[in-house]
Amino acid sequence: MSAPVEVLLWDCDGVLQHGRFDWRARLDGQVGDGFADRVFEAELPALRGERPLRDVLEELLHVVGEERDHVPVTVEDLLDIWEQFDLDPEAVAVLTAVRDLGVRCLLATNQQDHRVRHMREVRGYDDLVDGSYYSSEVGAMKPDPAFFAHILDDLDLPAERVGFVDDLPVNVEAARSVGIRGVRHDPASGAKGLVDALTPLVPALADLHTT
Repeated sequence: MSAPVEVLLWDCDGVLQHGRFDWRARLDGQVGDGFADRVFEAELPALRGERPLRDVLEELLHVVGEERDHVPVTVEDLLDIWEQFDLDPEAVAVLTAVRDLGVRCLLATNQQDHRVRHMREVRGYDDLVDGSYYSSEVGAMKPDPAFFAHILDDLDLPAERVGFVDDLPVNVEAARSVGIRGVRHDPASGAKGLVDALTPLVPALADLHTT
């Protein structure tokens, strides 16, 4: 059996937190088919830390406004959507158990500046973990291997001592490409599935009974 990891990197959306509704359906329903794709495309520079989210959304709405007589959403409406999510208390309990076992837990998540501020200042995420790697602060986003290479350089640890959990296979593979021990969590499997996914990285979790 492989040695336990010293550090465990946690994805947020799909692992520790979940949206309250279908964002794509909400956006398309408010403005029209294809609007969600345009919003998510506009968000990419903000996710990489190249521009503030507000700026790219203002530009997008200006373009859409020139195409249509009326745009039924404002920048504030769009920013509010990124605040509509909830922490999964059972997943947080697993994270807490991992920390109690002496493993440092750090967020490793794609988030733009608006969401980072909300997660830190409103939701208090800094109190849940030992540190955070947000894509907009790293300057690269998953699944770019540069995101994980930055983390390894910052941690100054051998890659095999670092674990990572994410719900998206492409992100897990990117982490593995630089030697990090990545595992995938299926959100539908709940806390028990999360424990099962993490046990190869933190064997002591096998003794954790989650109902």
